[in-house]
Amino acid sequence: MAEADKWSRWLAETRFGGDQKAAEAQMRMLVEVRDLLLKKGGLGEGKVVLDVGAGEGMMGFGALEKVGATGRVIFSDISQALVEFMRQAAEQMGVQDRCSFIKAGAEDLSAIESDSVDLVTTRSVLIYVDDKPRAFREFHRVLKPGGRTALFEPIDDRRMTEFSWLKKMWAESDSPETAPIKHLLERWRGYWKNNNINEAMTNFNERDLVQMSVDAGFAAVRTEVFLHAWPTPPMKWDTWMNMSGNPLIPTSGEVMRQIFNADEQALFEKHLRPSLERGGRLWPSQSSFTWALKAPLPEKPFAGE
Repeated sequence: MAEADKWSRWLAETRFGGDQKAAEAQMRMLVEVRDLLLKKGGLGEGKVVLDVGAGEGMMGFGALEKVGATGRVIFSDISQALVEFMRQAAEQMGVQDRCSFIKAGAEDLSAIESDSVDLVTTRSVLIYVDDKPRAFREFHRVLKPGGRTALFEPIDDRRMTEFSWLKKMWAESDSPETAPIKHLLERWRGYWKNNNINEAMTNFNERDLVQMSVDAGFAAVRTEVFLHAWPTPPMKWDTWMNMSGNPLIPTSGEVMRQIFNADEQALFEKHLRPSLERGGRLWPSQSSFTWALKAPLPEKPFAGE
């Protein structure tokens, strides 16, 4: 088995902070995302799907159910550990004869022949890609004529810089609950402002995804933007301490131990823990679903979808 890396460790350990209930709730949401993407993916018997940045394979294994006995899925990821994880999962499921696995990033799919796949799909992958236009050109190259992409991406998702819960806390730092730790909240905000910011996550929006699709040569593009604001569920303090918003940033606990001394950590927890465990503060979210078709186009490219 390949050595664990930041990608596989995040998926296995810090994505949900070790909280099984939080994991189950998040996975239900991700299944909904997958199903919506694939519903408009033009899939059917015998189709070939490329799952880019496949992670643990949720998108690809879901697609495998839709392409029938004669279809197949290519799983690609930059993490060798995750590639091996998916290979083992396919063997356990008895579907390895309809799957192939490659270690590759979205910007370089040279291991895949041109005009060879019917659908390229990603979920929260382009937020980690610096050269997005190159990735789109690769998507277009590997697609067969008439093939398409099905892409889901968070848009300007600020969770990697500040959890919305803490951002709101900082904005209300003169409230009785948080006034005693206003200085600590300002230090916390300063840390995220000056550290661990991945520019690839915040330097694009849904319009850029459409334009990059057009520039790469796609003949038709459709994007749907989803805007949400919903109350955060109650969360255990230990879960939050062991959680990180993405594989490129430390956990909340690691940041606390870095920027606060022991007394400050205790004070921070005393005043923020009740709010976290109570839940109910609004969490804003914006995301996009993008489908792009390679020529030739059907008469009604998105009809009936």
